[in-house]
Amino acid sequence: MPLAICRIQKIKNWGMLTGNEAHTARERETPNANPEVTNIRIIGDSSYQDLATLVREKIGSQKIRSNAVLAVEMLLSASASYFRPDAPHEAGTYDKQCVDRFVKTTVNWLHSSWGDRVVRAELHLDEITPHIHAYIVPLDERGKLNCRSLFGGRAKLSQLQDSFGSAVAHLGIYRGIKGSKATYTTLKKYYAAANQDSQLINLERFLPKTQVHETSEEYRQRAIEILLPEFEIINYQLNQRSRLLKQLTELKQTAIQSEKLRQHLEFELQILKKTIKRQELPLGLVAYELGVNQDNQLLSKTNAIDLVMKVNQCKFNDALIWLRDKFGEEQMLAAVTNQVTSKALNISHQNPETTFLPPVPSKSRWKEVKKYFQQNYCIPQKLLQTLNQRGLLYADSNNNIVFLARNLSFEVTGAYLHSFEMTANVFSLHPGSKRSGGWFHLSMGRTLNNPITSAMLTSSPIETLSLAILNAPHNSRTLYLSIDTLNSMAFTEHYALIPVDFLKTIPNVAIAQRAGDASRIAISGKSIRTIQKLLPHSIILQPKTTWNKELQTRQGVKNYAALE
Repeated sequence: MPLAICRIQKIKNWGMLTGNEAHTARERETPNANPEVTNIRIIGDSSYQDLATLVREKIGSQKIRSNAVLAVEMLLSASASYFRPDAPHEAGTYDKQCVDRFVKTTVNWLHSSWGDRVVRAELHLDEITPHIHAYIVPLDERGKLNCRSLFGGRAKLSQLQDSFGSAVAHLGIYRGIKGSKATYTTLKKYYAAANQDSQLINLERFLPKTQVHETSEEYRQRAIEILLPEFEIINYQLNQRSRLLKQLTELKQTAIQSEKLRQHLEFELQILKKTIKRQELPLGLVAYELGVNQDNQLLSKTNAIDLVMKVNQCKFNDALIWLRDKFGEEQMLAAVTNQVTSKALNISHQNPETTFLPPVPSKSRWKEVKKYFQQNYCIPQKLLQTLNQRGLLYADSNNNIVFLARNLSFEVTGAYLHSFEMTANVFSLHPGSKRSGGWFHLSMGRTLNNPITSAMLTSSPIETLSLAILNAPHNSRTLYLSIDTLNSMAFTEHYALIPVDFLKTIPNVAIAQRAGDASRIAISGKSIRTIQKLLPHSIILQPKTTWNKELQTRQGVKNYAALE
């Protein structure tokens, strides 16, 4: 018998609200979620406003008490047997018609119960069982924040369960046993149980107490109904663990073969592109002028220059003169390009590019990293922790702090190293890093689905973090990107050191650093002028000294809450 699930969490501060949104909108990594599945927003605005803004607008100008509940997050779901009646134990699967009926019913219930106080609702399909996260601003009949009047006390929570149970009853979903001695599980505790190791879940604490005149069969049935959600959690965890282990094994076995195949296809594509561009001088035409039979096997194993040298028994220079006299200078140059390119690509193909392996993290030294950046650079701990959770910042076993560099497709291409023993803003590259292939970068503001409208080019990862903190809070999505300090950037052909093609599509680009001073982290004035030529719409944004020194002057910007 499928049971209705209704859990709530009271949100009392803006930081907690931002963190909850990051989870429900999948803006941060969620261990038990399938990244290949897309969740759906079923209630909410279409203007890409963040949740905090929606809540603020709903509250209005009224004074907010220090202990006031800003919003209530409600989790609404049902037992797995409803969503997958034919296979209740296959975690992560569901019957689409069942989900559609549940969503329609739940949305109607939310609107009829709470009206426009519901500012957002998300349907999650990427976890154990389909469920809905709804955010409600607890305004009473006077329009004042008053969570107690709506959700305060055991009686109100019981009425909430009754109401939701009645709404979904026609779907064959039933309210749990009313008056059960089982402890009410908050949303936070529910998720904590779902995310912990199955071996650590103590099912005995959920068992109800026996009742007078209750038969053993009645008690058994009542215990099964209460424990069913916990069994689902354990089953999901076991299935997830098995799936991930199998997936990891398969990935290890196929990684080398896949990389070789990719390199081979890339090589063939390059050859094809070059061949298409060089059709002006067919090898058959050269053979005709040389008097060589078109069926000669030599034609399939050589190029124009080598063919001329072999047939005429001449040296390279003489072969070029012969081609020039017969076909003109342009065709001669095409033949030279063909020969050199083919040989270069063959050499490249025979020596494939190695896959970058980042430094191995040392978890035991993470506390040192946080302390180091707080003491020396005034970087907020919450930002450091978020970067570490994303795997972008950590310590290695060689006394280095590691900032991972990624391309704009988020593939790791290298690593910047900053020694614990250095107090200066100086970095080195980990061996194997592709200097022009990626950068240390992060985006701030709104959600990942919002387009990037601004970009800030800084000179080091520490400057990147410092400027991002100084600019908080962000009203629009902004990319912060650390570029190299190489003077070679002064030459146009080295434009690959910055993602020029991408930055040309960004409306607002700032070269956010000082030019021409003695700072070891500053990019030269000549390099900045070169970047401006490549990006004519860019502007120069200069700190008085460095962005980090300005940050330290402001003592770390106390209003900074989290990595958005």
